[in-house]
Amino acid sequence: MATLSIEVRDLTKKYGELTAVDNLSFTVRPGAVTAFLGPNGAGKTTTMRMMVGHVAPTSGSVTIGGQPYRDLPHPTTVAGAVFDAASFHPHHSARDHLRIYAAMGGHPPNRVDDLLDLLGLTHAAGRRTGTFSTGMRQRLNLATALLGDPRVLLLDEPGNGLDPEGTAWLRSFLRTLADEGRTILVSSHVLSEVQQIADDVVIIRQGRLLAAGPLHDLAAAHTPRTHGLTAHQPSLEELFLALTGERTNT
Repeated sequence: MATLSIEVRDLTKKYGELTAVDNLSFTVRPGAVTAFLGPNGAGKTTTMRMMVGHVAPTSGSVTIGGQPYRDLPHPTTVAGAVFDAASFHPHHSARDHLRIYAAMGGHPPNRVDDLLDLLGLTHAAGRRTGTFSTGMRQRLNLATALLGDPRVLLLDEPGNGLDPEGTAWLRSFLRTLADEGRTILVSSHVLSEVQQIADDVVIIRQGRLLAAGPLHDLAAAHTPRTHGLTAHQPSLEELFLALTGERTNT
């Protein structure tokens, strides 16, 4: 199984006078779950959209396995992305939705039922997506991203709308994918959940990089020492608030 890293180098995106992403550089390694964190408006979604060609950078580059997404011969077999849990035709069933996207990507039809089963949606396969809860939409979005069995997954707030059982299932599911050698980048505001699964962390604010690296190393680097003694390592929430200067977990 091939392993692919994401390389972000000097990435900048400007909208007129607004700089949404500012000279950003970091690496997302395979075989790990990387948490992509920052306050609202930090530039996380814009950065992730540039990774898969939904947004063109003003300058800099993003490569997946050494190539820009637009140059990949079969991109949906390399990278899958989850951005918007509401992007479904409300009158299509879950199965029809997946069949359409499977045909568009050239993926085998039997992949549809396999993913409905894997994502716990078999019971709702014939229901119109307009009747789905937010949590069910998240599962269907994830199923769509997985149609090509990609080596890289970009997930923007994938836990939104999931109940506690669904949240626990998502943690286990992402851990399994990472242990298979896949490259997983997850943005989230629920830091207590992220801490339970993240191997690496990338933290940005106002489009700029604040910190990147293994969570354990970042926490150790920000652990205070008093009279030569090391205090307890900060939680991910404490680390995030210290680096971003946020008073609350936004």
